[in-house]
Amino acid sequence: MELGLFQKQTISLIMTHELRQAIHLLQYSTLDVRSYLEELALENPLLELKKTNQKDNHPKLISRKSDEKHKALENTPNVNGTLKEYVRQQLVDLSLTTRQKKRLAFLIESLNEDGYFPESLAFYCDWLECSEEELQEGIQILQSLEPAGVGAFSLAECLYLQVIRQGLDHPVTKAIILNDLEKLAARKWKELSKTYRVAMLDIQEIYDVIRTLQPRPGISFYTEPTVYIEPDVHFTLFNGEILVSTSSTIVPTIEVNNEYKELLQLDQQTRRYCNEKEQQIEWLLTSLKQREKTILQVAEVISYIQAPYFMSKQGQLQPMTLQMIATELDIHESTVSRATANKYAQTPRGLIELKSLFSARASAINESISNSSVKSLLKQMIEIENKEKPLSDQQIVELLKTNEGISLSRRVIAKYRDELGILSSVKRKRYDDHERIG
Repeated sequence: MELGLFQKQTISLIMTHELRQAIHLLQYSTLDVRSYLEELALENPLLELKKTNQKDNHPKLISRKSDEKHKALENTPNVNGTLKEYVRQQLVDLSLTTRQKKRLAFLIESLNEDGYFPESLAFYCDWLECSEEELQEGIQILQSLEPAGVGAFSLAECLYLQVIRQGLDHPVTKAIILNDLEKLAARKWKELSKTYRVAMLDIQEIYDVIRTLQPRPGISFYTEPTVYIEPDVHFTLFNGEILVSTSSTIVPTIEVNNEYKELLQLDQQTRRYCNEKEQQIEWLLTSLKQREKTILQVAEVISYIQAPYFMSKQGQLQPMTLQMIATELDIHESTVSRATANKYAQTPRGLIELKSLFSARASAINESISNSSVKSLLKQMIEIENKEKPLSDQQIVELLKTNEGISLSRRVIAKYRDELGILSSVKRKRYDDHERIG
């Protein structure tokens, strides 16, 4: 083996700081870019941000809360203050001893945001140095207050407190809630009807009652921080065409602070520092221009593909993948992914996340059908089905093929159904008065 110095030419890709900056800027939302520039201005004395004077007629700062919690809040009354404050206010009119007030004050402070006690009964007995009977007295007072179900130690107890409040505490209802809630949720109704010797219809009615109850009594008092969304792209319908624009006016204008630059140039020791900061600004400007150009190009292709969806309220999403856009623009899929990540578009159909506009082909036979279109059809079919004889996945496969010309496997239908949160046909079945124990 020979030792020595040799020359070797190789090619390698180096991720420079400037390239990393360009990649990060591309995947940032417009508001994130603005925040990033504001932070950068604190580090770079030459970087000066100026708000644009250009008027922007586009809608601004649309408030949005997480879907699940927002829907829950819509179904509950508006209540001012916190859960604990609301419960405390109800104690004012009660005749309580000093000791009872102290125990209740501690119990109320112990409630979590859902209205439950997070610790065991023994824990509170030890902490308050009282007997279980004395503690139960305070808990019963608390559980008699609003909202119904507050002060429970478990989901079953919370639901049972609510049915008592509504006068629906039938012995079978009580037994199922306290002992067989999981079986009821799993819709093992035949097993429950035999266990409790009641009609299937009775089990179904108990199930329906429980579905109306609130498993989280404190949810109406929960206040989620409001998140504001600025549309990054605007799709505007004009004379039968979709016009595309970006929200560039939200990003402040970048300028070099020449006065500070001159001061730094006077000192030879700081001249190099000044040159580095000025070069940083030049790279930043280049990255921002490239970001806006890429987002606009991607948005234009999206507007062309999804034009039928934007132009009509009945329009369906067309099959569209990252690969399709990447091929059209001759760029990498990862670039398309970053250009659409964390981005929202203001469209004729409202504010839409760009990622939600992507939809793969659902059928190899009919390439114009997207999986979102199939999901929409699937949802409609299940909404109008006979609830006593719900459609099986195989029946849905056959109906789609016969009526819509869409050929899919039963496994795909099951997958779409799960994604829509729709139960299987067995668990969707409803019973009438003729359904009795066999």
